Amino acid sequence: MALDQKDKELAAIGASIGALCRPCIEHHIPAGRDAGLTEPELARAVEVAQSIHRTAVELLFRRSRELLQATGTAADVPLRVEAASRPDELVALGASVGANCHPLLEQHVAGALQQGLTAGQVRSAIKMAKFVQQHAAEVTAAKAAAAIEAAELNPAAAS
Repeated sequence: MALDQKDKELAAIGASIGALCRPCIEHHIPAGRDAGLTEPELARAVEVAQSIHRTAVELLFRRSRELLQATGTAADVPLRVEAASRPDELVALGASVGANCHPLLEQHVAGALQQGLTAGQVRSAIKMAKFVQQHAAEVTAAKAAAAIEAAELNPAAAS
């Protein structure tokens, strides 16, 4: 059974927040409404994605500090983020991909399967999140190129 558009938008909202992509979230929250997500469902999706993103950042900072201290201690033990439902796991999958957080991704792939999603549905959610993440990088690179071009045209404004 394929994911419906509501489920795809949940993953996309998670990926948008995970990737910190403002244009993406500005697209996917209204797209979620259009797909039939209610305001409480959208608010919950944002809440779950924020939690996943905060955890991903903490894991990365922990590992960075470990590397700076040369302790050799692995930071692979993720902070547990409990997603309580099927929609939560879809959002968590998207946010984990968006934030490039492998430990959380592994946790939420397992959680999604436990919540009754099929492997194909998990793949579909990850595919949607990957698309959003890639688009976020493209939008940011285009903004950077435009900023460089503007600075070259008006060097006084750049200083």
